[in-house]
Amino acid sequence: MSGPLEGLRVLDCTIALAGPFASLILADLGADVIKIENPSPMSREASGLGAYKGESGHFLIANRNKRGLAVDLKSPAGKEIFYKLVKTADMLVQNFRPGVMDRLGCGWEKLHEINPRLIYCSISGFGQGSPYSELAGFDLIAQGMSGLMSVTGSPEDGEPVKVGTPVCDMGTGMYGVIGLLAALRHREMTGIGQHVEATLLDTPISWLTWRAAEYWGTGEIPEPQGSGRAVYRAFKCSDGHWVNIGPSNKLWPKACETVGLPGLISDERFLTPALRLANHREVTALFQEAFLKRPSAEWIMAFQEAGVPVGPIYNVADVLNGPHVTAREMVVEVDHPIVGKMKTLGVPVKLSETPGTVTRAAPMLGQHTREILAELEYSEAEMNALAEQKVI
Repeated sequence: MSGPLEGLRVLDCTIALAGPFASLILADLGADVIKIENPSPMSREASGLGAYKGESGHFLIANRNKRGLAVDLKSPAGKEIFYKLVKTADMLVQNFRPGVMDRLGCGWEKLHEINPRLIYCSISGFGQGSPYSELAGFDLIAQGMSGLMSVTGSPEDGEPVKVGTPVCDMGTGMYGVIGLLAALRHREMTGIGQHVEATLLDTPISWLTWRAAEYWGTGEIPEPQGSGRAVYRAFKCSDGHWVNIGPSNKLWPKACETVGLPGLISDERFLTPALRLANHREVTALFQEAFLKRPSAEWIMAFQEAGVPVGPIYNVADVLNGPHVTAREMVVEVDHPIVGKMKTLGVPVKLSETPGTVTRAAPMLGQHTREILAELEYSEAEMNALAEQKVI
């Protein structure tokens, strides 16, 4: 591996998506990420969709660029292996329910004693001190409890709508990485690691931003946004396709002229951004009526010529097979022992001097166990004995 985090070792004690997504980012940026799993094949049964020749598509997409170590942490010999590994590690990421790692003897306080330089990241649903700390956390639950689902979806039918990809999981993983890198900077100055915490509920609450400002400023509870408000939204075209436009306040006149409604520029209902927001249903209806007169390609060209931000609404296939992902290397290929050559997503952060790379498919269960134990100076005979005892 190469990249800005080359030389750092990260222990990945994670399941599902939030935790694996955090360690995935670190792996893409060059860290040596060791995914630690129970040796039983049953440990992967709930990992997700079996999309590639019996292999979990969810596991494959979230665990690339990592090495795999299968060890029984409940056994004394397995715990000894883990503690030896902790002494060599810079970071650890775990996303089990609060208390699980403590019961395994792998909690923050214990591992901090073993390696005071270790930076320990805990990802959970609600976090320490929350009245919900003992509850299981899932992306859907967090979307609902954070208020995110109350402002997502159609204002007409009233059904709460979740975001179509698990944004709370991935956003929490990203916040975890931000915390880890901040703690790494602190360790550079002090030599001491610390406990980092990120939660599925805190993450989307921090994203309320404008909705929170709207509530505090007006005292009114924000409504579902649909695809947007006023003319900053999606409109259906005559060919059945939808187009997003994003005119800023300065571009409001240009947007009106482009859709053939110049009279709206001086309409008293829409003279200011506040008035357009207050009368968003009326202005949306007028724009929508105009959009139904022409196909999407013509509207996109017209708004581009007018200098108004515009874009189509692509489906997943459109995106993954489109020119942007090719130009930006956002879809790449790796070789997997069973699947063979397979596609995975690229590294979204581009660094000019130390770019991240995707070089390794997600590991098979325990694929690198012996390689890692050899680095810890276990002999072949010792490894064979551990395998016979089903510790590895």
